[in-house]
Amino acid sequence: MKSALIAFFSGAKAEFIQLKRSPFLIILTIIQAITFIFLVNFFGTTGAFAPTALVDYDKGVYSKKFIQNLQDAHHSFDLKFMDTKSATDAINKGNVVAIITIPKGFSEAISQGKLQTIKVVVNNIDTDMTADIKRALPSAITRFGQDLNLPGIHVEAKESDLINHDTGFIPYLMVSALVLSAFIISGILGAVAVAQEFELGTILLLVSSPVRPLIPLLGRIMTTSVISVFAMLVAVLIVVLGHGVYPVHPLEMFFALLFCIIIFGCIGAALGAAMKRTLPVASLVFGISLPLYLFSGAYEPERFDGSAIWGITHFFPIYYAVGIMEHAVLDLKVTPESVFVNFLALFGFAVLALLTAGFFLRRAVS
Repeated sequence: MKSALIAFFSGAKAEFIQLKRSPFLIILTIIQAITFIFLVNFFGTTGAFAPTALVDYDKGVYSKKFIQNLQDAHHSFDLKFMDTKSATDAINKGNVVAIITIPKGFSEAISQGKLQTIKVVVNNIDTDMTADIKRALPSAITRFGQDLNLPGIHVEAKESDLINHDTGFIPYLMVSALVLSAFIISGILGAVAVAQEFELGTILLLVSSPVRPLIPLLGRIMTTSVISVFAMLVAVLIVVLGHGVYPVHPLEMFFALLFCIIIFGCIGAALGAAMKRTLPVASLVFGISLPLYLFSGAYEPERFDGSAIWGITHFFPIYYAVGIMEHAVLDLKVTPESVFVNFLALFGFAVLALLTAGFFLRRAVS
């Protein structure tokens, strides 16, 4: 028992020394995770609002009210006030998705109850952005008519929210991105820690030692997990301080990320033992991170995408981790499973990942 503990902590110490000699690996891994967070933030910011040129020839009280309704349309328009020439140049150059023109006499016509036409020019090169414009405009017009009690509006939607607070698209993405950051950081460090044993030939020393080679390798994985915890603190601080997303249940968030680090570190170790090369295994971990992110309820609750896809996602730990993180930080229930069940699932995946890593390590060593 004593020799096993010595071997375990010796492996942990050896990995710490190795990482200390190669600080760029840690730095580059953290940069990759942070870059991923900024990429998600950039996608959410630009994808949520369609850049739209607004030409207002009326400048009356009702045109100002209508513009306010356009601005209040949820995650729809990024209005840019222009004249006709600037707006035409902008849409021809692809700088805006659409041009909305409010004609002169708009306010007077509205006050007299007359039908008024608003000219809209849409650059339909992207059907997704075009559909956003087509959905948001009628909503803004309807709200405009309801606010002014205009005749002809016979249908009114009465909203009843299931959740007692609204959550922005960006905070939702940022929280789920933390799970993928844990995957990138812990997965790459764990994979490289094991793969370099084979590349450097030091695995032969472990095989010839009186203790099982698996023990010092697990010590190395423990060191990479500790480093991953500190690296994740950087990512968490960016989300909390940069976006003002403060966790509602901090301890729940901490343990969720800790489980993720352990699971992904073991998965990385298994991949490292299977591939035995640092560069390919690091590229693989980073390469599969984005598909896993898209496939685990990162943008919306995964059950919204159909029962088939939702059922498949239950075989991935990221699904349960995203469910816990969204509840821990934003107090949202995005999975029908409870937080307790999600934690049980993560615990099961942690045990499975550890056994899988042990299997591949024993096989590689033998």
